Amino acid sequence: MTVNEIEAKTGLDRGTVRFYEAQGLIRPAREANGYRNYSQADLEKLLKVKLLRALNFSVDDILAMDADAGDFPDRLRARVRSLEARQEDLEDAKRVLGLMLSGGERYETLDPVRYLTALEDRTARLAPHASPDPEPPEPARDGPELAGPWRRYFARALDNALWSLLFIFLTEHVFGVPYLDTRGQSLLNACFAIACTLAVEPLMLRLFGATPGKWVLGLEVRDAFTGGRLSYTRALRRTWEVLCWGEGLYFPIFSLVRNLRSYRAARREEALRWEGGSAVTVRTWSPLRGWAYAGCRAAIAALVFLSLAWSLMPPNRGALTPEELAENVNRYIEFDLPRQDVDLAWRLRPDGTWRSAAPENGSDAVIVFPDVTPFEPESVELQVEDGVVTGLRYRQTRESVNGSGGTYYFQIMVRTLTCALVGADPGAARGLLPLRAIEAQTSLDGFEGFTVSLGGWTVTCKTDPGGSQYLGENYLLFAKDGVQYGIELTITR
Repeated sequence: MTVNEIEAKTGLDRGTVRFYEAQGLIRPAREANGYRNYSQADLEKLLKVKLLRALNFSVDDILAMDADAGDFPDRLRARVRSLEARQEDLEDAKRVLGLMLSGGERYETLDPVRYLTALEDRTARLAPHASPDPEPPEPARDGPELAGPWRRYFARALDNALWSLLFIFLTEHVFGVPYLDTRGQSLLNACFAIACTLAVEPLMLRLFGATPGKWVLGLEVRDAFTGGRLSYTRALRRTWEVLCWGEGLYFPIFSLVRNLRSYRAARREEALRWEGGSAVTVRTWSPLRGWAYAGCRAAIAALVFLSLAWSLMPPNRGALTPEELAENVNRYIEFDLPRQDVDLAWRLRPDGTWRSAAPENGSDAVIVFPDVTPFEPESVELQVEDGVVTGLRYRQTRESVNGSGGTYYFQIMVRTLTCALVGADPGAARGLLPLRAIEAQTSLDGFEGFTVSLGGWTVTCKTDPGGSQYLGENYLLFAKDGVQYGIELTITR
């Protein structure tokens, strides 16, 4: 047969035929004119070579088999194992390519070590010729499983509660700013939570695979490629995407929308936007985890209460000098009264008189009620023995009841003076009992005078001239014949 006939019958081009001839696989005869004459044996040999090459045998393998056909079955089995391994490589490549696409990878920011590690991890593969189980094995009782949306939500809620606790503590005790829970402070709290989450969560995911909330509820974030910890860069990106697309950066309406959409996607077992390359696994639920979570939330609530309560303590405690009492009073005016949206423009001196701290506009007092008529408080009479304050008397009167808000002003003065003096006594629950007791006695529902005993102190509050009535729609004022109203506070041991 001529080379043209061989090309037609084998589908091999002339160059390939000549290559196999040069390798010694075929030996065509030579005619007198120098042309090659291919035999039927050459044709069959070329078809065998074509088949074996299609099965990914190398030319060296074919030469070896051609020299010794006795080990042909062994070589076929070896090729089967090689193809199986290559198939696994292709499956791994396909899986990693899919994860790279879902993770939004870019060439400029690609982390090659991470993906090479994923490609080289063969621990989950079956050994050659190992037959797979007829059914997938049952997961271990304590083995990880896919985390549901509710457990994720409560875990992040616990983390956010920790950031709120830290925010309140720093606000009250480090920066000395009253925690008022206003819109402005709520916005600052949200910004603080975002900053803390970005600063702490990626590091904790890198080191431990979980945040405090996730750890309590048995959640763990793993690298979907290797099953190990996330890299810091990947954890940081995941945390930022959770804040943006899961929490909506805590903007009220947007956050609710994002939470609902994330919940629905998780219920449908869809891949969440921030989970490209990561997986959240969860341990089997047990009642102990529920009790641990409830205990943590209760502990955080108790710490918030204690932090706020501690801020109500006067700066000076125990036996007070007149200077220390004045400092306590002014501390309540400057720090505690803003909680009630009140700012009194007066500060107590050690001798019991008041100095003006009015703003530049000339107003003597700034109170939330616009119809309050400010007036200068009268001096506080101090009882001092051996340099220590043992009691005080404060009386405020005013002629003319033209306007409302007097009762509210009296309430503030009674609470401030009582907590500043009695609250300094450890026997009076360090300022907490006086505040609550006086608040109960000076409610707007009826402020007609009272006497209470607090930690060895007797607090007596009398209205002047001894009667009370409602004047106006909103405020309770003390009056006699609509002419005069006032109050007298006495604190003695």
